[in-house]
Amino acid sequence: MLALVTGAAGFLGRRIVRRLVRGGATVRALVRPGCAVDLPGAEVLAGDVCDESTVAEALRGADCVVHAAARVATTGRWEEFAAVNVRATRRVLWAAHAAGVRRIVHISSLSVYAVPADGVTLTEDSPYESESEARGAYSRSKLAADRVAMDAARRGVPVVVLRPGLLYGPGRRPPLARQSLTVNGFKFLLARPDYCLPMTHVDNVADAVWLAAHTDAAVGQAFTVVDENVRQADYARQYRTAAGETWRAVFLPVTAVAWGARAVEYGCRALRRRPPVTYHQVQRATRSAYYDCARAATVLGWRPSISVADGLREVFASLRETVPSPTTSATSGGAV
Repeated sequence: MLALVTGAAGFLGRRIVRRLVRGGATVRALVRPGCAVDLPGAEVLAGDVCDESTVAEALRGADCVVHAAARVATTGRWEEFAAVNVRATRRVLWAAHAAGVRRIVHISSLSVYAVPADGVTLTEDSPYESESEARGAYSRSKLAADRVAMDAARRGVPVVVLRPGLLYGPGRRPPLARQSLTVNGFKFLLARPDYCLPMTHVDNVADAVWLAAHTDAAVGQAFTVVDENVRQADYARQYRTAAGETWRAVFLPVTAVAWGARAVEYGCRALRRRPPVTYHQVQRATRSAYYDCARAATVLGWRPSISVADGLREVFASLRETVPSPTTSATSGGAV
């Protein structure tokens, strides 16, 4: 199998390339021009995923495409996100279909789901987010890209959509919470102690990619890929232990922060400025949901091989051994 991986230099893309090579696939890795990256066992092709001729060259002879390229940032103009995350996704999917590619695995995000109330259980059949514009350009663009992929699947394109949780793995300090602030030995967390964090190790996602590429029954379907729905308080303890740190966690009053964000939002609107955070963003970041992965287990046979506790120990061991390299924007699934 010749597999093309877009966004191959990204945090997740590198692990996908490694998993495919380990499985015996011939891998062509598409990376941005000028991106220096070591991808043992892969053919590295430099080019822009937004460029039609680059995509056509990258697809030549490919049997499978893993589309992991995305613009991931907290700021930026909508047009910048739309170009990479939406239009390039549409271009890759349809060009791959025209080229006779038998399987396309699109990396999406949990941010596509609506979380209508606290404590809900979400499956792949749960509704899409209806207020994506209130959240930011990244989440809005990932939702649009997911819609593009599922629409292509309905039109006969052999697409499988994977929706990973909060990504973490070796070489990058993992997130502690949706929002956190460190002050004098305290970690102030914008979350309740019982809030569920949907954590996903990059190598567990790479395993899901491998299975999606080889499971015929997966075509046309979306799959939630979450290792564990971990209580925030439990996760903070595991994180502190794995990091060998001594800070104390302080849980901020979520309701008060949300209403404070609403006041700031109104003030910025009056001044015709973009608010630093919106009421909806705070609500979404603190409204807990349980992400059900039964479909991935049943159809793909996917089970996370790395637990959160083991994954955290691995990550902090890797950070103590090496200085992490700067992450690129060619990764996906970070926002939920």
